[in-house]
Amino acid sequence: MLTNALKFLIDPFNTLWVLVLAAGIFYMLKNDRLFKSISALCVAWFLIISTPLIPGLVLNSLEDRYVPIDVEKLADADAEYHIIILGGGHGFDDRLPANSLLSLNALGRLNEGIRLHKQLPNSKLVLSGYSSSGGTTQAEMLQKTALLLGLDKDATLIQTEPANTYQEGKIYSENFGSSHPLIIVTSAAHMPRAVQVFQHFGIEPIPSPANYRLKGNRKNTRFGLPSMRNISNLHAALSEYAAITRERFRR
Repeated sequence: MLTNALKFLIDPFNTLWVLVLAAGIFYMLKNDRLFKSISALCVAWFLIISTPLIPGLVLNSLEDRYVPIDVEKLADADAEYHIIILGGGHGFDDRLPANSLLSLNALGRLNEGIRLHKQLPNSKLVLSGYSSSGGTTQAEMLQKTALLLGLDKDATLIQTEPANTYQEGKIYSENFGSSHPLIIVTSAAHMPRAVQVFQHFGIEPIPSPANYRLKGNRKNTRFGLPSMRNISNLHAALSEYAAITRERFRR
């Protein structure tokens, strides 16, 4: 129950609604002092979460930690790298090919993994993720898409069991340990947590992030009108920081 409450409050939009509800309660109770104070807090909180400054600073603090790999700078481009693509979600629709069923997150990760694989001749893609519905797993959907995009099946490995990042690190370490240099591909905001998880299992991965939420002109925007995009960016960043904190206490 506590975990669900924390997940609820980590969403800054939910916190805003709690404040609005509290203001409404004090208005009905005719407590003008608390009503005015909480109303002012509502306005301040709305501006904090919906304008670019704070969401940008918090999200950039995650996304700026790593940059995509420049293969030419790798110490040994001929090594037998494993490139693990962490699961990013997919749907089901018999009318559509696998690439149309992957989420944008998963497509972005796979795109980065294929870029690296094409430049690292001895590498293999490790495609990861389960299915919550019992249907085609995320790993299998990623593999199908990779094959549609021209990869050989022999260049792919799959792990269909993991339901989350911790399990992805655990199962990979059980299957392969540190026998291959490992490149992790996941979304930029998620990368610090992914690296932390794999280090927990004794693997020192090379990060190559994808799916940057802030790039180009948006990366350094500090002032602007309120938008749901900013609220979403802040929510994503706060969720990652909460998960990073949880991983630190996991054994």
